[in-house]
Amino acid sequence: MSPYFLVFILSVFAYNVSCITIDLESAPAVRNVSLKFVGVTLDSGLIGNKWKTFNLTSQKVLTLAKGISPSYLRIGGTACDHVIFNMTQDQTGSNLTVADWDNLNHFVMNAGWDLIFDFNVFLRKNGQWDPTNAIELLKYTVKQGYKPAGYELGNEPNLFPSANAVSEKQLAKDFAAFRNVASSSGVPPFLTIGPDIAGMTRSYLQNFLEAGGGDVVDVVTVHQYYTNGQKATLKDFTAKKLLDKFIPEVQSFVKICNEKAPHKQCWLGETSSCYHGGARNISDRYAAGFLWLDKLGLSALHGLQAVLRQSFYGSNYGLIDTNLNPNPDYWLTLLYKRLVGSPVFDVTQTTDPNIRVYAHCTNISSSIGYKPGSITVYMMNIGSKTVSVDIPFSSSKTQQRYILSPGDHDGLTSQFVKLNGDVLMLPNDYSLPDLKPVFSNDTLQLKAYNMGFVVIPDAMKPECMQT
Repeated sequence: MSPYFLVFILSVFAYNVSCITIDLESAPAVRNVSLKFVGVTLDSGLIGNKWKTFNLTSQKVLTLAKGISPSYLRIGGTACDHVIFNMTQDQTGSNLTVADWDNLNHFVMNAGWDLIFDFNVFLRKNGQWDPTNAIELLKYTVKQGYKPAGYELGNEPNLFPSANAVSEKQLAKDFAAFRNVASSSGVPPFLTIGPDIAGMTRSYLQNFLEAGGGDVVDVVTVHQYYTNGQKATLKDFTAKKLLDKFIPEVQSFVKICNEKAPHKQCWLGETSSCYHGGARNISDRYAAGFLWLDKLGLSALHGLQAVLRQSFYGSNYGLIDTNLNPNPDYWLTLLYKRLVGSPVFDVTQTTDPNIRVYAHCTNISSSIGYKPGSITVYMMNIGSKTVSVDIPFSSSKTQQRYILSPGDHDGLTSQFVKLNGDVLMLPNDYSLPDLKPVFSNDTLQLKAYNMGFVVIPDAMKPECMQT
């Protein structure tokens, strides 16, 4: 073989091999997040539909819920503004019965979750919110000894139809009225959460906070979706342009939140891949994990304190399906909850635009049992080629890898997901599978459209040494 031809072959090979380096040693700690950073939602429409196939007393549901505890559970959505608490047990319309409320609170307590309930803001009298029905529910809640973590008032007020329009100034007054009635009802300490607007850069948010809402709420919330589920394509879910769309949105929201409601928490109170219930056969498949994991990384990096996933169950974007089986994003969420802790490091890399990388101290409170000083790096490859990922900080240390890939030949639209080559499945209704890492000292070869977590147990990163 001609030496010139060999040089040509080697140069072509080198050109097609992408390598990145993750500098953990000098990466600064920039944020802190709690173990309840990732939460979930259930749509209030389940109440009007009498819960249908979603069974709050199901052992399988409880097992799946416990797996991602601790967590917030928000009961909200458009239907919340049609829900009425009814002590008479009437089963018509969108009545929230005593049995519903009892079952919901018992489920949350058994799962190790914290409940957030969104009250109906359409109950109005003389242009102001009428608290009569809310007081009835709050008094019953206190009597039963239930302790929801927080309450909201209305869902996406900037999208209310004209017949139900509520101005930013009036909504701020309504929130103040709610806080007064809740406190006077003897409710244990709680978070007042809102205004739950649709979109992250709308003027409605700023006007609400300036009109007094910023003084009343403890948590400022907005909702975010990347695109319309009825129009989204599979290609959208790995498109850098769509992933990057979230960056200016979250930056704008955090800026408004910090300026207009200083020292208050800033949350994504409802979020997923696509609105209108998600994209059919995509938002519940392996491909959805890229938007989800990237959103978690960017949210923590830019200063959000919680991200509530729409939804735990329901529509095309549920973490579990209508048969109460886990979708791929459930397993991704489970791994995140088990492995990712605080503080958050800034390790953004620009070498390869197809590799998205984030890093935190490892969660040392989970059942896996990692020790202080550990670091968790999580990453995804949205490109079509394998990328060599070098972490010099761990060159003399063993990495524990949890790499996810499509669960079958359906690829990105697979309903299943593999962890280190093995399909994740529930062994039974009472337990979750073991999440076993692969141990390696070699440079990670992150294959096309794979994602996952790398834990460095003996990193001894000073910011991670505190227990």
